[in-house]
Parts: sequence; structure tokens; C-alpha cells
Amino acid sequence: MIGLDKMFEKVNTTTDDIDEIVDRFMANDRIKDFIMTNDLSTKDIISNINVLLSYEKDETVDDELNIESKAYPGFSPRLVLNDGVIEIKYKRLKTEGQKMKNLYMPKELIDAKLSDYSLISEERRHLYQYARTFINSFKDEKKLKGFYLGGAFRSGKTYLSAAIGNELANQGYDVIMAYYPELSSNLKNSIGDDDFKDLVNRLKTCDLLILDDFGAESLSPFIRDEVLGVVLNYRMIKSLPVIMTSNIPFGRLMDAALRRDGSEQEKIKAMRIYERMKELMNEYNLTTRYEELVKSRY
Repeated sequence: MIGLDKMFEKVNTTTDDIDEIVDRFMANDRIKDFIMTNDLSTKDIISNINVLLSYEKDETVDDELNIESKAYPGFSPRLVLNDGVIEIKYKRLKTEGQKMKNLYMPKELIDAKLSDYSLISEERRHLYQYARTFINSFKDEKKLKGFYLGGAFRSGKTYLSAAIGNELANQGYDVIMAYYPELSSNLKNSIGDDDFKDLVNRLKTCDLLILDDFGAESLSPFIRDEVLGVVLNYRMIKSLPVIMTSNIPFGRLMDAALRRDGSEQEKIKAMRIYERMKELMNEYNLTTRYEELVKSRY
């Protein structure tokens, strides 16, 4: 990877250079389209010249449709205009047909499909409709909130979540699904290691994060505040959705999973996590085991 200090170092220009640089920008189809679309004047270009030069250095054209960043492989740089200021934003490149990253989950979930999800009850039909809308929102780049899926053991929460993750991963999105109790245990055992930092960063930045069986074990203060809180806060700011499954109703999380004791300090820390979860997810529930639903039909 090219060093970021070299990639984005400030470029000093003289008056004699400017006309040549502007001409070079206009010869670059993507920069030219951006300038023309936003009706930028020569003054606008000059005031943002260092950003445009950085973009010019950073883009690598793979084909007519895709550009990959040299500084951030796997991401595509694009120019954005905000109140007269040009910025470079990075969007993850998609790879069609990729697999969901499955951490500590049963291998059979790799084949979970939304088309195989039974619509045997009104709850399941309602949730299926939201799941479809949720998936489609990725294509429109207007991602909906994820969901906190509570309810009975063996009601289909994990399968549905895996099916959603598989479908989005197959479309090229970066999806991580993790069995939360084991994820938490492994994070605690790797604190301070490079693997710890890399895993937390992956949890923060993937397109969709699915945490299965949340609340099955009590959170250590460090994992709650320095991992879960950090991950959820980043994803909230960046509008990156989260799906959680749990046997604990959402309204009981504060006392059942997020607080270590009854102190006021613990209440404040738990409330921070709880509020982030509310911002990121809508609550849905599957109240009946799938086997019981099947039996009731016969």
C-alpha cells in the first residue's frame, strides 16, 4: 500500500502551473464530469486543487465502471461537493457472489436462504416483508435500520438473519455474522493483540454486522464499553446497519445484559449502549417455536 503521507501530501503550485493542472483535470473524464455536473468555476477548482490532485493520484481504473483506491484497496474513491468544499469519500467495492463471513456459527447456516424461510405465521410474514425491504434498501444506498430480533428459542431468528446476510453477501456486500458469546470470549482473550484490533475494525466497518444470541452471557465492562460501545457508535455515525438476535426482550436488556450492578454509574454506561441500539435497530419478535407452529397446522 502506498503511504498515506505520500499519497495525500499537500501540493504546492505556482501561478504558471495552474492552467496546466486545470487542463489536465479536464482531460480526466471523471474529474471533468464532476466539474461540469457541479458547474465549478476556475476559482472553485483552484481553491480545491489539492483535493483534486489527491483524487487524481489515488484512482486506479480497473475497467470502465470501477475505480479502486491505491491508498485503500477494496474501496473506490469518489468526489463529493459540500457547501463549496470538495471531499473524497470512499465506498467499498463489491464482489459479486462472495460469501458471508461466518464467525463461530454452525456451517449449515452458510446455505440459509430467504426463499426457504417458512411464512407459517403472521409474525413471520411481517418480518419477511421487512427483511425484503431491508435488503432492497442496500441497492438504493438508503439503508434502513437493522433489527433486534427477540423471541423464543428455536423460533427461526438465527436462520432468518443468516439468510439475509447470505443474500447481501452474494450481492457483493461485506457481511459478518458472529455467535456473540464466543465472539465476546475470544475478544477478551486477545485484548492488546493485533488480532484484537483487526477484528474490532472489521466489526466496525463491514456493510452489515449480525450478532447472534446477544445477552446469552453477561458483558464484561471492557467488552461492553470499549468494544460493543465503540462498534455500535461507529456504525451509528456511518449508518451501517446491525442485526441482533436474542432470547431477551429488548425492553429487559438494561437489567438482564447491559448492567453489572445497580449503581448509577453502571446505569449510565448501560444506557449509552441501549440508546445506540435503539438508533440502529427496530424491534421484532418471534414468539413461537417453529416446531409448535408446524404442529398447530395439523
